[in-house]
Amino acid sequence: MLDTILAVLRDGWGWTLLRGTAMTLLISVLGMALGIVIGILGASVKTSGPRLLSLLVSLYTTLVRSIPELLIIYLLFFGSVQAAADLADALRWQDAMTSWFPALVGILAIGLISGSYGVEVFRGALKAIPAGQIEAARAIGMSARQRLFRVVLPQMFWYALPGTNNVWQTALKDTALISLVGLVEIMRAAVLGAAATREPLALYLMAGALYFAIGAASQGVFVLAERRYGRGMMGHA
Repeated sequence: MLDTILAVLRDGWGWTLLRGTAMTLLISVLGMALGIVIGILGASVKTSGPRLLSLLVSLYTTLVRSIPELLIIYLLFFGSVQAAADLADALRWQDAMTSWFPALVGILAIGLISGSYGVEVFRGALKAIPAGQIEAARAIGMSARQRLFRVVLPQMFWYALPGTNNVWQTALKDTALISLVGLVEIMRAAVLGAAATREPLALYLMAGALYFAIGAASQGVFVLAERRYGRGMMGHA
């Protein structure tokens, strides 16, 4: 098997997998960033927003979490591909359409999916902040902005880190589904390599190793973040 993997690497498929890895990271990071924004806004609405908006956020989270991730990707892709193609023709952006439209769909899909889980993660984090701390901050004259940035957000992010880690790992694996709409990420690169070399086991083992490396590295980052930002918080956990 080692000889087979080395032969595949000599054929240039190692670089293809690495480019797919870069695309996987791009889609995961940008999609997760969008999901965090959605999660924080949705959690704020569910915690202290108007009832109608809270019901809409609940509908969004229930709907997205009830539909398979692959179906969400298909709905976004086929629901917007014609409009995107027409816009690309009007602006003469056909090359950009071919290269980046699947990536944009992937970012949006990952953002919507991770955001639906992030709402509950950040809502739980907000509820974990002791109400007495906010009342004390108000009592000593802190403005709403000061309370937000000095009391609420630092603790919210720390309490949300474990749940956010789980959402990130799921988002990372969900990027493999976006290969079905033409995005060349790790999984798509492995499929193309397997078809060209007729060595599917070697290519899929390499793809699995890349996913594991990213997952293990990001797990270490989250652990370090919990330790770094948890200083002075352990007494409240």
